Parts: sequence; structure tokens; C-alpha cells
Amino acid sequence: MWDLDPSELDASVTARVPTRTNRDDRYFTDTYQAMPLHGYTHMFQNMLSHKNIKIMLNTDYKEIIDIIPYKNLIFTGPVDEYFNYCYGKLPYRSLEFKFETIDREVYQSTGTVNYPNEQLYTRITDFKYLSGQVHPKTAIVYEFPKAEGDPYYPVPRPENAELYKKYQQLASTMKNTYFVGRLATYKYYNMDQVVAQALTTFKKIVQGQEAGNIVNGKVVNGQTNSILQS
Repeated sequence: MWDLDPSELDASVTARVPTRTNRDDRYFTDTYQAMPLHGYTHMFQNMLSHKNIKIMLNTDYKEIIDIIPYKNLIFTGPVDEYFNYCYGKLPYRSLEFKFETIDREVYQSTGTVNYPNEQLYTRITDFKYLSGQVHPKTAIVYEFPKAEGDPYYPVPRPENAELYKKYQQLASTMKNTYFVGRLATYKYYNMDQVVAQALTTFKKIVQGQEAGNIVNGKVVNGQTNSILQS
């Protein structure tokens, strides 16, 4: 997964692997665990289906940042890239996915099985356990860790944390710019943690607008243009 000896990683990495003293075989033990009713694709389609939202794929934000006006910018890409690697590059790990359709109802005994030792892939996911789909075939995906490619995981090491602190200090000086997510805050978040961070950021932006729109005791209506970078 990391291409490093465990002793070279922060202890938080191995702390992510739960140890059980009972027969509860779930990875997470949260009281409430759920999947979007119609899947993540449908959920994001609903979120993005708005007249004020425009999606630009295969676009480098640096090519348009001086063209599109905005009041607040939410950046979810690599924080070192945002600052043109002025302190050097932060290391990230990437993944390569290999999908297969299997001519049987299920491929394995549970949704995800990890392979930490003897295989080139680190885990296999059998999606029907997650979606509840009923079908005579199943679809699985192998995950192969890579050093190059799209960044997926920050690498939790003390020296990387020190380098990130320099970028974090720069980020804190940016006005009306918010850094959110794994890559922008260089943290190994789970999905629920990222959602919580996004909601907290939204509240912070709204509260800032409300404070700025009060003029002479009256609330002045304002409009906000936001750009989401990922």
C-alpha cells in the first residue's frame, strides 16, 4: 500500500485497522451506517443539478482562475500544487483499478477483502454486498497501489507533516479561499469525516457572509460565486 516499512509511517495508519475482542466482523462499528439509496452517482447528479452550477472537466483551474469571477473559492486539490510547490512536493499515493465481471452471484464472502502481504493488489471489492443488487453476475474491482498517478492518499510521515505545516501557514493567509478534503489538508480522512469538514466549511462561509452583509443595522442581500477545484 505505502511502499514503506511500517516503522516509517505515522502510528495513525495502523490504528485505522480495527482489532476485535468479540465476533463483530464489521470494519466500522458506528451505530448508523448507510449507502445512498440510488447510489453515489445519482446522489451527485442531484447535488450538481442546479442552474448556478457549471461543471468543467479536464480543465486546469490555473487556466481559468483569472477569467471566472468569484467571491469564495473552495479548493480540494493538492495544497502543494495550489502554491506551485514553493516548498517542494508533498508525496501522495495513487491507485490503479482493474474491474472484472464474474459469472456468479458473488465472488467473495464479504464486500471488501484486504490482501496486505502476498499479492500485488491490496484489496478486492465485491459491490453487490454494498448495493444490495440482485443479479446472476457480480462486478469486482482490484486495487493496485502506485507511486505515480492521480493522488489518492497523503503519506502520513513526520517529515511530510512538517512540510505540510509550511503550506498550511500559507493557506491560512488566503482571503476567501478554503482548503477542504484529503489532498488540500493533507489528512487521511474517511468519507464521513470529509462530509463533516465540508458542512463545517459551508457554515463558516455562510456565517462570514451574514456578518459582512450587516450594514448600519440592516442586512444587505448579496450573491456568492464559488468555484470548486478538485
